[in-house]
Amino acid sequence: MSESTARTKEDLPPGNGFARVRLDEPSRAFTDRQLWALLAITVLGAALRLLGLGEWSFWVDEAHTWRDATMPDSIFWESNRSWYPLSYLLLRWLLDAGLLTHHSEGWLRLPFAFFGILSVPLLAIVGNMLVGRSASLLAALLLAVNPWHIYFSQNARSYVLVFFFALLGAGVFWLSVVRRSLLLLMASILLVVLGVMSHPTAGLLFAPMATYAWLAQRRLDSRSLMRTGLVLLLGVIVAQVMSMVPPFHEFVRAKSDPSLLHLLQTIAFYFRPSLLLVALVGVWLLMQTRLQGRILFLSCWVVVPLIALGVLGTSLVKVTARYAFCTLPAVLLLCGAASVKIGEVLHQSIGKVANWGRLLPALVLPAIVCLDMVAYDFLYFTVQRGDRGQWRDVAVHIQRTNTTGRMLVLTINEPTMQFYLRRWHYSEFGKADPYPGREVVSLETSNMARQGGAAAYFDELRSRAQAEQKELYAVVTLPELREKDPDGKLEESLREHLELQAVFPIWVGPKDETIYVYRARP
Repeated sequence: MSESTARTKEDLPPGNGFARVRLDEPSRAFTDRQLWALLAITVLGAALRLLGLGEWSFWVDEAHTWRDATMPDSIFWESNRSWYPLSYLLLRWLLDAGLLTHHSEGWLRLPFAFFGILSVPLLAIVGNMLVGRSASLLAALLLAVNPWHIYFSQNARSYVLVFFFALLGAGVFWLSVVRRSLLLLMASILLVVLGVMSHPTAGLLFAPMATYAWLAQRRLDSRSLMRTGLVLLLGVIVAQVMSMVPPFHEFVRAKSDPSLLHLLQTIAFYFRPSLLLVALVGVWLLMQTRLQGRILFLSCWVVVPLIALGVLGTSLVKVTARYAFCTLPAVLLLCGAASVKIGEVLHQSIGKVANWGRLLPALVLPAIVCLDMVAYDFLYFTVQRGDRGQWRDVAVHIQRTNTTGRMLVLTINEPTMQFYLRRWHYSEFGKADPYPGREVVSLETSNMARQGGAAAYFDELRSRAQAEQKELYAVVTLPELREKDPDGKLEESLREHLELQAVFPIWVGPKDETIYVYRARP
């Protein structure tokens, strides 16, 4: 008999609804051997999240984090980021307190790596309540080597906080169901709100919580129905508030080209097809067992946010899989549960050959999934250089080739070039420019329209650079350039007016992150 089935063998409350759980059932404690295994998994996760932490260049979102953490308080609180300030305030506090003794990429990413490392044992603890000890340990192992989670753990951006608080909030929500505790329910809502304060996408978790409560209400008493209504009401309120806040409207303006295909492609790339397939098998195998209440909750946790993003992605705004990052814990737990269930079936078929015979078949599926993710990890830490373009190397190249100490840099990635060429610029708003000889300008097609087209725009920039005795550079990546320049006229004028000086090649999965550096001809 399986571990999870044995735990739920006792008589269940009457009824035929979905919430097939024994509500007063505690999770079984990990054995000493399992605790040692969890420690080893956590160490592995920590090693992968600290490896090369400072080697990768900042990308545009990390540069935005630096901007918001170093700009004056008065300017920050007037910006849209003040609606979700938690990660910025954390980094700002660490900088002001002198706890980040350096301002390099590795030190600025370290607080986020800490939450990424902590998420590995937390997944096992939460998963123990939902899918049992063995399955939760397998899920923690999958998380330890998951390239998507490694990437965001090595990212000075708030998504790993979304993962952490979503996992913690969902675990406390399940405890509130098991123990019928209004206090725990309110605590789970507070934890999800902390996730929303890190990034609005954490609010997607309210939808599966409310959906599960609605599906399970046939098995709940009157007090539980009241709590269900409270969760539904709070979810509706949060959704309404989120649709009204300025960041949402800014996001819609910036990503006004909805594409379901883009969402599906990024889901396949980030979640990994093998992981999604095994998770789907887990739902199919376990939905008719005594774990069906837990499997239903995990299924809601995955499916409902993805449906919501799918609706947005086809009708209103272009969304990507990273906005569903809060669903990754449930996918991993379903994968772990499927592996254990299939392992038990295989073990019963081949018979008991040794004490470890029950574990070995259960490792077949995780080994396949791990091999897929570890293969990508190898690329991530080697040729793909942390899945980021080499913006730091570009800045070093510009400074090395610049002969006058004065430069005008036109770029497709203004925040990152500001970080590398004018690092403390944002903290000096309203003061004297700390980098008077360096200017970074965003390449915007609206500026070209005002100047009378791309050719006239480049002519004006060259004239201004000569008048100010600055050397003119242009730094671009082709996918972003062509997104701004669908007819190709901008790219044609760029090559006509400037000379290609250096290329920094790199591919991240299917996307070309190669950076091209142009310089004005003498």
